[in-house]
Amino acid sequence: MRHKNPLLLEDTIEISGNSDIYFDRCRRLLECSDLLVQLQTHGHTISVWGSGLTASDYSLHGLHVKGEIAMIEFDGGLR
Repeated sequence: MRHKNPLLLEDTIEISGNSDIYFDRCRRLLECSDLLVQLQTHGHTISVWGSGLTASDYSLHGLHVKGEIAMIEFDGGLR
């Protein structure tokens, strides 16, 4: 069993079906179009591909992506 360090904050992603994703601790919105939403969290660069995509509620606490989500890509974050 892996014990987590209470001081280490990890990225959290909540997925609801294929139409709603919430990213906790979003640091930067890199790109936003109806086909691609790309963001940077504290540990990853994440690309969400689909159609009719929108990003809302952008803050240091998170980001909502809504639309018809086809694929999620993670780049980096390996330490």
